[in-house]
Amino acid sequence: MPKLLAPLTLLALLGLAGCDDAEKTSAEAKAGQGAGIAAARQAAEEQVRARLRATGEMRLRAIQVYGQQIPGTYAVCGQVNPTGAVNDPYIPWVAAVTVQDGKAGRASLVIGMSNVEASRVYIESIERCFEGGGPRSGQGQGVGALPPLPSDTALMQQSGPAPAPAAPPHAAPPSGAQAPSAQAPAAQAPAAQAPATQAAPSQVPAGAGSVTTTAAHPVNIRSSPGGGGAVVRVVPRASALRVFGEAPGGWLQVGEDAPFGWVHESVLER
Repeated sequence: MPKLLAPLTLLALLGLAGCDDAEKTSAEAKAGQGAGIAAARQAAEEQVRARLRATGEMRLRAIQVYGQQIPGTYAVCGQVNPTGAVNDPYIPWVAAVTVQDGKAGRASLVIGMSNVEASRVYIESIERCFEGGGPRSGQGQGVGALPPLPSDTALMQQSGPAPAPAAPPHAAPPSGAQAPSAQAPAAQAPAAQAPATQAAPSQVPAGAGSVTTTAAHPVNIRSSPGGGGAVVRVVPRASALRVFGEAPGGWLQVGEDAPFGWVHESVLER
């Protein structure tokens, strides 16, 4: 009987040693995965900070990190408030980060700073913001296979004011009534009141000037002057922009190669 107990005891000890090795390997894998997640998140937040040219504390929320189908690749999905104001909206963003040996490598960012970019963020979030998302090894991005999205300029033109309806024809005089004589004195005819019209924006010749947005906070670009237009783009602080036109009240039409929209001169530095 004692001779049987010795082999059984040895097998039991070997089994315990095997369990210890498996637990150690699992713990190391979890530690490596945690380091990769932390490195991916840090790299993604640095990309957002660089895009917004933020120097202080950023207002971020809903940050999630998802492992992708390609090993060592993570998708970081979140939202950022570019201005930091309590009443301003949070803008979604998605970053794809590659991590090797616990260090972040290449990182790509898509942030909804305009209508077109917001559409791309939506597409990226559908493809990446879940465990096992993203393209498979050897496959390209699914976004590249989609038809091209409209430009911000086209969206701004589509959201412009609709043309005024044509004026109805003058009604004929009632039967038996005498039409006013063309030779009647001007004092006898009622004076026609011209409809009030808004001053049209004046176009500025190409190369007429440029402006720089304030360094205090990012600036909203609107679809039309006057403050009532929709926000079509948010540019980072201290952005150099080209002037394309002017409108009454201190509004300037700005952009880069093409106009983005309208901004008030109070948030610009000439």
